[in-house]
Amino acid sequence: MATEIELKYSLLENVNFETAAPTNKIISHLLNSDDIPFSYQKKQLSNSYFDTPNLTLRQHKIALRTRGTICADEIECFEQTIKTSGTVIAGLHQRPEYNVDIDNDKPILALFPKSIWQPNIDCQQLQQQIVELFSTNFTRHTWLVDIGNAQVEIAFDSGEIVCQGFEQKPAIYEIELELVNGDAQALFILAKLLFSQLSLRPGQLTKAARGYALYHESLRVNKKETYAGKKTVESAESVSLAAITFPKNTKVNNALNYGVEYILTLLQTCVDSYVEAPLLTTLSKVRELLTLLRQGFWLFDDLLTDQEKVLRSELSYFIRTLHWVDNALYIELLTSKQSSYQKVISVNKELISKLGLGQSSYPSETQVLAILHSERFNNLQLDLLVLLLKKNSIDEQDESNLPSLVKFSEKHLANSINGLIHELTKLPQSEGFESAQYSSTKHYLTAHGLLIRALLTTSWFGCLFVVQENKTVKKFTAPWFDIKQGISELQSLHVLQQKLLHLPKPEKKLALWLANKSENLITALDQSKAKAITMKPYWS
Repeated sequence: MATEIELKYSLLENVNFETAAPTNKIISHLLNSDDIPFSYQKKQLSNSYFDTPNLTLRQHKIALRTRGTICADEIECFEQTIKTSGTVIAGLHQRPEYNVDIDNDKPILALFPKSIWQPNIDCQQLQQQIVELFSTNFTRHTWLVDIGNAQVEIAFDSGEIVCQGFEQKPAIYEIELELVNGDAQALFILAKLLFSQLSLRPGQLTKAARGYALYHESLRVNKKETYAGKKTVESAESVSLAAITFPKNTKVNNALNYGVEYILTLLQTCVDSYVEAPLLTTLSKVRELLTLLRQGFWLFDDLLTDQEKVLRSELSYFIRTLHWVDNALYIELLTSKQSSYQKVISVNKELISKLGLGQSSYPSETQVLAILHSERFNNLQLDLLVLLLKKNSIDEQDESNLPSLVKFSEKHLANSINGLIHELTKLPQSEGFESAQYSSTKHYLTAHGLLIRALLTTSWFGCLFVVQENKTVKKFTAPWFDIKQGISELQSLHVLQQKLLHLPKPEKKLALWLANKSENLITALDQSKAKAITMKPYWS
């Protein structure tokens, strides 16, 4: 039995021009340019995955595979493999793996060590029940690399996943870096080298996991269930900004680790969803998760080194890069053919063009995908992974001077909400010829940052407090979330009002509608504010 340690990355397809060098040529060139010795090989691999019809192995977190390999000498050899449950952190996979040579592509379970199987599993009965569920067929280019005191295999796989009787064949287009021996630091060095020339993103799902998903989908289709359009919706809504849940008795100096790992996993899943279906709602969640990560670095600032604090600046860079998303969402709603706004204010194509509300006002899907697969974004995620591994390997420090996590969180929750209430209870001040509406708008927009930080602090620490009658996290935050939504819409209306000022010809109808809409929003915000500031904190 060996423990597989590898980094997985998905490649962005069709990112290069047709004249660009193939991926395998790029990798060889990178290694040669850095004088890194390697041996290269190309193989054709066919893999069959087995389980019982009711997925007995899957339920026990076991993956069973047979692999046929055709090498350069045209001789096909076979191997059966079992992989058991392991860990996945930001694209780093660690799993126990058992390999046995066999004569063909049919697995023989008795050849595996008996220690693999749980006592309640009858291996002979299981042998009779297993069937092939799906297969993966791909070309594998491998580079066995010697780097420092370590040896790493880089594999570039290009092919497809096939489920019998099902037309859909998801593409395989990914890179794996597997540690053969030596220090795992070699994986990170080579990954950063690949980032410089390839459009990558961390891979959360294995080929097997994607194959099982395809198998489930084929069962649904064969049952003639209607799923038209559902996949896109699920991709957009499968990841939401949920509260971080800490294991029992988590210490202050370990809480950041749990939070970062949890959020980073959600972030990478969310990026995958955007690649599959480029929706602004999904991209907004990417930005929210980046902001939630940065909030953790603010909250635990005293426990970080100066070098680790640099990651906070990198998070801020990408948050700023995506700052336009919320406005774009509102504009998309405003200009949608299904929008009730069009009937109210007659936002026709000519006016949309005048206000600069078209798609050209914001980065294109291609530009966004380039950001999410960029060298800088990949380096940020890899540095966060290295931070997690580093902190997980350090012995727990003396905690005699550290408060409990609950006391620590109470302090930050109180500070964030008190600062927010102080800002919101200031009277809006008009300057010069400013209207009362404009002053109120500035008042709420100024408080927006404090509100976001207060809600993010609740996302980090809300789970630590026991739910009590009439004193719950959800009840406390409900009016604050109403204010957040209202301010976001107010901000978008404010952008539109500013654009109107630069039109050569006044648009009185739209200007009146925007003013009325803003006034109504401010009234609603005032009501939500009055309710929010009287709520009793759930942590006291």
